[in-house]
Amino acid sequence: MVAHWLHQLLELLYVEVPLDIPEDSPLPGAEHLGAMPFVFVADEAFPLRKNIMRPYPGHTAGEKRAFNFRLSHVRRIVECAFGILATQWRVYRRVLCVSPEVAESIVKATCILQNFMRWDNDTIPRPAPTAEPSFGLLSTPRLGSNNGTRDAVAVREAFAAYFSSPAGRVHWQEGRY
Repeated sequence: MVAHWLHQLLELLYVEVPLDIPEDSPLPGAEHLGAMPFVFVADEAFPLRKNIMRPYPGHTAGEKRAFNFRLSHVRRIVECAFGILATQWRVYRRVLCVSPEVAESIVKATCILQNFMRWDNDTIPRPAPTAEPSFGLLSTPRLGSNNGTRDAVAVREAFAAYFSSPAGRVHWQEGRY
């Protein structure tokens, strides 16, 4: 279950356990912002942290609205990708009771196999989706305080400025927010 995995991951982040996240690096065309961290995208249930971006609360305008739009877009893409994997691979329909190393291998293997099947679609028969219910995307309860640190707020502000700048703007976002 994605919610269960995220909850466990965020508990680790909350207590500042180091993860194998790439080093901070500048965004394309925005070297003036300095090195930016790689981040997980989240919704309002998760706390704002330096490596966890959540939307701005309430009704927003300008850069904040652009940030929320782009964050929401990315979250939908991730949820759709997980839905595709969960439809094809039953392992994603329940909690994985394996070590993190084995879980990583499962994710990599199913992603590679899924890409291979999409690439060679004509020669490999695809199983029909089952009527088995999927519990992959469940609502997540609030995870602690949603008050971000100064560093986390600064990172979100920098991403918001970047998404509204000529270097970070994408053509499909025009007029959408």
